[in-house]
Amino acid sequence: MERGSGGSEPAGRSSSQAARREVDAQAEPREQTQDPGGAISEQSQKARSRRESLHEALEAARAENRAQTARLEEARAQLQAIAEWIETRRPQREVLRESAFARMQARLESLPVIEQAKGILMAQQRCGPEEAFDLLRRASQRANVRVHVLAAQIVDRVGSPSPAETTPQPIRPAASRPS
Repeated sequence: MERGSGGSEPAGRSSSQAARREVDAQAEPREQTQDPGGAISEQSQKARSRRESLHEALEAARAENRAQTARLEEARAQLQAIAEWIETRRPQREVLRESAFARMQARLESLPVIEQAKGILMAQQRCGPEEAFDLLRRASQRANVRVHVLAAQIVDRVGSPSPAETTPQPIRPAASRPS
């Protein structure tokens, strides 16, 4: 936007003020011409009403200018924010790759614990790996706990038995099974 010599006022504003002064100057001599009865002549009233309508139009234009300036500043701020976001944000592929890597790493960290818990369940329940995982999955759903958390709890219980279980118990010979 161009600026006038006034510094902070737009160039359009100073020219509109000059036009207003010109209309006022033209209206003054007409206003001074009064008819013999002392009433203002018809020409002066027309000039005054024209001046008032021009003044109203000027005020409306100023209000519109202020509104457009506000919208422009808002758009500039949004554009600046978008430009900063683009410059600082990592590419989406990189973020997705890292998140996929993080998920895979979490799976690899929890997999051994789940496998240990499956082995414990297979030994206790005398079942296969699929059935052991199904038991683990259903128990985690009932307890509303993630599978790897439940698996870690099972491994910890078996890995560190309670004091009652640590007392030596006599080993009983295995009962012979009927063939």
